[in-house]
Amino acid sequence: MKRLFIFVLLAVGSMYLHARVTFSESRVNYWLVNHSVRFMQGDQSACDDYDSDVEVTLTAEGRRGRWEVEGGKDEICGYMKQASAAFIVLQASTESVLSNVKIEAGGFPWTKARVSFKETTTVRVKGMPSMTIESNDTVLLARTFTGVKIKSLESKSEGWW
Repeated sequence: MKRLFIFVLLAVGSMYLHARVTFSESRVNYWLVNHSVRFMQGDQSACDDYDSDVEVTLTAEGRRGRWEVEGGKDEICGYMKQASAAFIVLQASTESVLSNVKIEAGGFPWTKARVSFKETTTVRVKGMPSMTIESNDTVLLARTFTGVKIKSLESKSEGWW
């Protein structure tokens, strides 16, 4: 009985420690920036970061009006392909900075985290003025056996485009 108690205590402690490391601010920042870079480059592995039943809501306002993307993995991956194709054709470079990152771990045993942040992305195209896009994003991340997955994404952006 004593061994079972120690085993359970070690298992719960290990899961808690793993969650603390996985959802630490530095680890989450690194993961989000890495995902964003792969997304902008059209790297298919960025699409693999989304859970199969992800819920996505993107809203953007700019000089040319308002547009929205709602749906699941197919919609966000299709959007990724279009956006990265445009960046490749224009030979654009992007730089993203995350700020105001807030992480709320949840779900026992700490299997999920709601992350909210502001992302400022500067897009540079040779021969054109640079464009800045600011978005306020909320992402629900989940620990899975295959790594961290995005369960939901809500993004509201404004910018010059």
